[in-house]
Amino acid sequence: MGDSGIIQPWEAWVRSTWLHQWVHSDLWIWPICESLHFIGLSFLFGSVALFDLRVLGVAKAIPVMALHRLIPFGIAGFVVNLLTGIVFFSGYPEQYAYNAAFRVKLVLLVLAGLNAALFYTAIFRDVRTLPAGADAPFKAKLITGISLGAWIGVLICGRLLTFFRPPFFH
Repeated sequence: MGDSGIIQPWEAWVRSTWLHQWVHSDLWIWPICESLHFIGLSFLFGSVALFDLRVLGVAKAIPVMALHRLIPFGIAGFVVNLLTGIVFFSGYPEQYAYNAAFRVKLVLLVLAGLNAALFYTAIFRDVRTLPAGADAPFKAKLITGISLGAWIGVLICGRLLTFFRPPFFH
């Protein structure tokens, strides 16, 4: 049956939704969502990268919790990106469903989410008490290194979406 046999019925369903029709009915939806997506990405990556880099040892003079206060902005950015991403997918499911870069992006998003859950359940209590100038434990550095790598991968895959469109999309 292959990949297409699984995806095609789902793609047809997405095309039948009101969201798909809405994306195609207004010329401003896509550029507005692109702008919001970029702003959300800036909030998400900016806050998470600053925090991860501090735990990894960059800018040790800054207390870890001072940068952790930015994480709610990152969560808000993620929510904006999730919602605009749903709009993008709903508008052109064929551009995403068959796209290798999109699939890798989804895997990296899941990895980043699981990694964040591991960080907050296993190591955060050790990191939150770090004073300015202190070095984080190796486990914290490992987890935040994976976080930073996963989010950089998400950024790269998002950019590569347009380069790896399925042949029938061009």
